[in-house]
Amino acid sequence: MKKSLFIAIAFLGISLSVSAPAGAEAPASKDSVTLSAAQVADLILEEAYKHLGKPYRYGARGPKVFDCSGFTSYIYRQFGFRLSNSSRDQARDGRAVEGTLADLQKGDILIFGGRASRKSVGHVGIFIGMTEDGTDGTFVHAARGGVMIDKLSEEYYAPRFLGARRILPDFEPELPEEPEPADADYGESFLPVRDTLALSPSDSRIVLFGDGTWAVLHEDGSLSAPDSDGRIILNPGGTWQPLQERISSVRIPSTAVPAPAATASSSTSAQSSPSASQKASTSSTTSQTASASSSASADDSSAEPEYYTIRSGDTLEKISKAHHTTIDRLCELNGITRKTILQIGRTLRVR
Repeated sequence: MKKSLFIAIAFLGISLSVSAPAGAEAPASKDSVTLSAAQVADLILEEAYKHLGKPYRYGARGPKVFDCSGFTSYIYRQFGFRLSNSSRDQARDGRAVEGTLADLQKGDILIFGGRASRKSVGHVGIFIGMTEDGTDGTFVHAARGGVMIDKLSEEYYAPRFLGARRILPDFEPELPEEPEPADADYGESFLPVRDTLALSPSDSRIVLFGDGTWAVLHEDGSLSAPDSDGRIILNPGGTWQPLQERISSVRIPSTAVPAPAATASSSTSAQSSPSASQKASTSSTTSQTASASSSASADDSSAEPEYYTIRSGDTLEKISKAHHTTIDRLCELNGITRKTILQIGRTLRVR
């Protein structure tokens, strides 16, 4: 069961409610509007765009002048979120975003190294989204030239990108709209039980039809309509997975009364660390010797091919270690490079 919490936003003149997991406080308000995490992220970016071009000044908290952490904290504060005051502390707010650039979502706080040291936190911005070709990301931030939009690939920011922190929950996965289900009537249809799909020995076997529908196949070969709660996702790479509910919304505290500090901000013991994508692009491969590579090649030629389905948080380095091979070998088997962005649900040949 989900409850709601509300925020009074002056520029909207209404209360916004974003549903959250059970355990949240505060009752529903009559003039509230329920929003998803993605919709809240859109409002955050819309507010950020209103300040484009405003000047930069170190230590400024807005709304007329900003520094980098002052800008991010000001924007999030309009929606009831209390971020830390400094970029170093904001690198511990929320939770770390694992994976590649493709795993970032709009509204994430991007963490960068400073001018003096690329490895020490010195700058923050708000992620907007990936470019159309999916190879680069854009973000809005307060820099020395004022509040502006830049790309992650730019010469100054690319080597200083340390990772991202997520303040909002994960967005719900975007699934195609399902057509209105027709009344299933299989009559006296019977099919052999072989060559059908079962999720586990205790689950019913199912048959997938060419029109995108599916049916339950019983032991006697008869067909019946599937349970309305049973759903699976078929991936382009030939794999499938159960569709599981994900928490994808958050409760926004009210600004009409003193709001407690965001729970995510209290995790000060967590240390800032580079993102998994940064680790993958900069990790050394000196420990993977030529002899290991040649041994792996010999094994591949004599054994059946093995494949692995990419999951959230995977990198080439992580996959190569798990399957006792090398990054170069993975690239060779799959026709990719070390800079290739791994897509969740796609299949990689590992042997």
